[in-house]
Amino acid sequence: MKKTIHNVLLFSLAMLIGILGASCGTKSYINVNYRLPLSSYDLKGKKVFLEIKDMRSHQAVFSEKASTKFKNFTGLFLLSLSENEKNDYVAGAFDLPSLFETAFSKRLENMGIEILTEQKETEPVIEIDLKKFILDLADRKWIAEISYEARLIKENRILARETISANAKRYKWRSQGDVEKVLGEIFTDLVNNIDFVQLFQQAEL
Repeated sequence: MKKTIHNVLLFSLAMLIGILGASCGTKSYINVNYRLPLSSYDLKGKKVFLEIKDMRSHQAVFSEKASTKFKNFTGLFLLSLSENEKNDYVAGAFDLPSLFETAFSKRLENMGIEILTEQKETEPVIEIDLKKFILDLADRKWIAEISYEARLIKENRILARETISANAKRYKWRSQGDVEKVLGEIFTDLVNNIDFVQLFQQAEL
């Protein structure tokens, strides 16, 4: 309940600041569209606790050069979800770790997994360690580089792991629109490319 209220407040804050900052040329938040894969329920009946850890050595989202194009950015991402043939809907406004947590929660639930609200010793933990998340601007191109490591843990033992990384480039025709498009593409690929079925098989769970 507290988390829902928090997300609503962040969403309202992003909308308010975005309206106030519109006159300055750029929005205070970045739109990210995540496209869910088709529901599979391959892991129906599984229960996990999902934990996101921000392990980035470089905490800024934008490089120094790219940040000049997003002077009003507050660190919030407005996440919209595309599921099957349904219309997109806004999930809320999130900081970076919460953005990944929400997307991965949806992805896991899409596979039939129940996301636990509290960690239990008898149930596994899926830990997502964010390693890199940087948006750069070079030679008239937006460059997005993101990487993370997914770990399947039970009783404080790492049973399986997989590292996912990707980068994408797009010519800078419209600053805000282009960076949002390239970010949505790479974000969708990164969240969907992790093979959770194989992760559970490796862990023999």
